[in-house]
Amino acid sequence: MPSKSIIYNRSLLLFFYIFLQIPLCFGQKKISKKDLIKDLNFTQKSLEKYHLGMYYYESKSDFESRLEGITKSLDDSLTLQDSYYATSKLVSGLKDLHTGVYFPKNYQKTLKKSLPFVLRKYNDKFYIHYNLSSDSTIQRTAEILSIEDKPVSVLYEKFKDYYGTDNGNFQSKKYYAERAFPRYLNYYLGKKDSVKICLRVKEDSVVQTKTIPFETSKTTNKTLKIRYKNATRGNFNFKIIDTTSHTATLDIISFIHKNGKLDIFQRRFKKDLKAKIKIAQKAGVENLIIDLRANGGGLIANVKRLTRQFAKEPFYMTDSVIVKRAMFNKIFPCYSPSRLIARLYFKPFGPDKLLKVKKEKNLIQPSKKYHFDGKLYVLMDGGSYSATTFTIGLWKDMQLATFVGTRPGGANWGSFAGQWKVIKLPNTGIRLRIPAYKIVHAQAHKTNTSFFVEPDYYVEQNFEDFKIRKDTQMDFVLDLIKNK
Repeated sequence: MPSKSIIYNRSLLLFFYIFLQIPLCFGQKKISKKDLIKDLNFTQKSLEKYHLGMYYYESKSDFESRLEGITKSLDDSLTLQDSYYATSKLVSGLKDLHTGVYFPKNYQKTLKKSLPFVLRKYNDKFYIHYNLSSDSTIQRTAEILSIEDKPVSVLYEKFKDYYGTDNGNFQSKKYYAERAFPRYLNYYLGKKDSVKICLRVKEDSVVQTKTIPFETSKTTNKTLKIRYKNATRGNFNFKIIDTTSHTATLDIISFIHKNGKLDIFQRRFKKDLKAKIKIAQKAGVENLIIDLRANGGGLIANVKRLTRQFAKEPFYMTDSVIVKRAMFNKIFPCYSPSRLIARLYFKPFGPDKLLKVKKEKNLIQPSKKYHFDGKLYVLMDGGSYSATTFTIGLWKDMQLATFVGTRPGGANWGSFAGQWKVIKLPNTGIRLRIPAYKIVHAQAHKTNTSFFVEPDYYVEQNFEDFKIRKDTQMDFVLDLIKNK
């Protein structure tokens, strides 16, 4: 008969085995077609109840036609990954990048590792921009042909169903399918430790097959700094790049910039911004290139702080902010002290909405201290979204800068944003993120009449520039300044 200690040890091992299998079981859990359809219908009702962007870019009949098509295509039994894809495909049709779908929290935590490559797409081919894997022999610019026997081009097109972009912005669609490829590969494959890839170094070279271990972001970030020096940009990086033309660059990669958790109002953004402009003034900078590429947004208050340092006239930020009553009650429940303050700003607007409009006291004055009066140039791309699109649209209307690059991600009129509520779907546990407000940008001059903010000069990197890591857009601006 086994001793008590042996029985205890066996029980302990069994406990840990079961405990370690919980996330795996979550991923392998089968979901019935009936239950997923219930969740998809629940998704529609939740969006109709809370989201001001529901049926804004897509009609109700088109939405319901897509819903019917998705439900008909479902198998009788589905994995969590299948269910997530179907839900994302439905929600992406709203054509709003701020509206998101997430895995259940317990499962999301298991997706800590991903494909350690940064890819770039040229024509219909995909190349390694940065190799962050443990296999250092894989060359930058090597072409990836397939992953787990799936052509990369097929995966790329499928991944576009995971997210919507504002009014179907194709430039933004391309940007995120490429830049976030490893993330969407995780969503598609589920939790993996490695994948089989096929690649070739040159067009006429032999196709190689390799098994690539997945890596954590901590590991890939460390590898990036070692292998590719000067590949990363930091918020508020400032550099004088040409003393002859008195030209400098300022990186703003995020409108979230604070000094620890206690800096809830992000005073550090204002402080660091003024410090850089002070340096620029002392150095006699006449041309300032502000790099807003890959800036996904952040705090709207920081848009105001940034604009004040360059504006030549007083300005408003928003024409109006609208919220549904149901969402207002979720954000400001009756027991919340902030509800009373919020009601001072928001007034009834129709049967189910509340409205906040601009007032004369909301007029913002340009900053008097450390105000930059030289020429501005702005770099932008499909990843310039949310508060960044807000900035670009406002500056375009005020004719503050010359804009170079590609179309930014957001719409010129405004966005559905501000705050979010996350709703858990009852059967799958998949989470739905719904933006609270409809924010309409104030643009007094109506300078830009197009739906999106188009650049003054459309400039995109070509394959030859990619191979030598040439910053095509930056070089274009430098040529503009040189030849002005």
